[in-house]
Amino acid sequence: MKKIIPVSILVLYILLSGFDDIPSSFFEYEPIFMERSEMESGVRLVDPRGIRNPGKIYTKGSLIFINEKYQGIHVIDNSNPESPKNFAFIRIDGSIDMAIKGNVLYADNAVDLVAIRINPEFTGIEVTSRVKNVFPELVAPDGRGLSRQEKMARPKNSILVRWRKK
Repeated sequence: MKKIIPVSILVLYILLSGFDDIPSSFFEYEPIFMERSEMESGVRLVDPRGIRNPGKIYTKGSLIFINEKYQGIHVIDNSNPESPKNFAFIRIDGSIDMAIKGNVLYADNAVDLVAIRINPEFTGIEVTSRVKNVFPELVAPDGRGLSRQEKMARPKNSILVRWRKK
């Protein structure tokens, strides 16, 4: 009976203290931060790249847009469905979702919502508006947020843009 009391007190202490004091080395994912100015200026059209971590898919006419979780959006020309062509990538750090209306692509840029005008030839893009801090901060793939230790180590003026597996 004497052993039950100390063990139950220890279990109660652990449950009441929460999990913020768990060392970050215990977690499977580590947060990746980016200066806000770098994140905002990083939205751009770049050369196509391979699809490694696909997320949501959106179609518009003969184009297919495939989200690359936390990285941006692949643009696929599907005018010939037997031979689709990956021809561009829109870099948008922290992006996991998108929608299109007309020639404007709406996407999350971590915690911000950006509107991006796309010309039909895909020779360039233009960020036409940005609404800051409308989305909650990204959670890790295992469902956790930042630990107290990670919050304290967070660089000033930074945004959490992705989680990387250790």
